[in-house]
Amino acid sequence: MSLVEKDEMTTLFSASESNANAKTAEDAIQLKAVAYAINSAANTGLFRVVFQEILRPAVKAELENKGYSIVPIGVADPDKHTLIEW
Repeated sequence: MSLVEKDEMTTLFSASESNANAKTAEDAIQLKAVAYAINSAANTGLFRVVFQEILRPAVKAELENKGYSIVPIGVADPDKHTLIEW
């Protein structure tokens, strides 16, 4: 499934389709947040950023596929704070 397109916002989908859309949205939203954090840091001359949220598996895989280094750095919950380097 993918995100619901603007012209389909008034379409009633099945519960399973809406469930899949919601899961896709969670990944897409976090990926945009990670991209924003990375691009903001890179624009200021940095080569790393700390992302303060547990990375979703699809987002983590996308980062690794694009060559980013991902290091859990949280103390109480190691996955809650992640150092992303490029």
